[in-house]
Order: sequence, then C-alpha cells, then structure tokens
Amino acid sequence: MKKIKRQKKQLAKLRIGNKVKLRLLLPYLKKTDKIIDLGCGNMWLTNFLKNKDYNCVGFDIEKPADIVEDVKKYKFKKNSFDVVIALELIEHVDCFSEIKKMLKPKGILILSTPVPHLDWFCYLNERLGIFQKRTSPHSNLFYLKDVPATSIYKKTLFGLVQFGVYKNLTR
Repeated sequence: MKKIKRQKKQLAKLRIGNKVKLRLLLPYLKKTDKIIDLGCGNMWLTNFLKNKDYNCVGFDIEKPADIVEDVKKYKFKKNSFDVVIALELIEHVDCFSEIKKMLKPKGILILSTPVPHLDWFCYLNERLGIFQKRTSPHSNLFYLKDVPATSIYKKTLFGLVQFGVYKNLTR
C-alpha cells in the first residue's frame, strides 16, 4: 500500500511532458527487458521504472546516474540491452552507432527530441524559466524521419517535441 502511494506521488510530481512520454513508452517495455535510460538527467524515468520492478539503469555524464560517463567514450558491451531510451539526448550528441552496438538484435530504441525548426521556441522558454534548461547545446538537431532505423511509432507532442519508437537500427 505504501509503495503504491509513493508511486502515485512520484507520478504526480512529473512535468506534463514527462507524463505523456511515460504513457507512450510504457506499452513497449516488458519487466523482463534489460533497459538503459541514456541521458537520464535527474533519473526521474530510471527511478520510476525501477520502482515498477523494471530492470533499468540510468546513464549520464553527471550524477545521480547509475553509470556516470560520456556515451561516446564508454565501452558498452555489444548486444547488452533490449531497450535503449534516449529522451532529450540525441539533439546533444550523435550516438546512434553507440546505441546500435548496445542494442540486442531485436531491441528497440525509444527517443524524444525537439522539432528542429522550433528549437528557438524551446530555447526562449528555457530562458524564461518555463522549460527545463538544456545542459549543453543542441548541436545535433534532426527530424525523426532521418533516424537510421525502422519506425514502429512516431508522434509530435505539443507541436514541439518528436517522440519515436524504432527497431533495426542501421548505423
């Protein structure tokens, strides 16, 4: 009972955008999946999944991540994850080749990233304190149609953020 109340409180504290992403990504996860949350930030998603008994590890360049390292330098074991989640990461660093290496052959990639032609609006809202501030420049903006993989699901959230689920990553 206490665990359920704690989980409800945790969910209530999430930003609306995170709640929407969570609702979209949960149907693609299984409790038996080995999951990595790349660019986990404050670990909101990693901790939520762990509390729901998913096997998830948080990865970021800063604490409080479970693994603190640069995604371009870390020696990921080949075919080690069923699911790679990269919410608001890919616009900072092109790490598709690293994701391809760590994903199992039938694994899936779940990602979100700003709509490139509206990134200026996101930046303006960050400066106004409405959106969370970015931790590094958005030097790798792209449209989901350019993801080197087979699309399972794509959606644009609030007209500003692209959300996609992919399999068969090619690079």
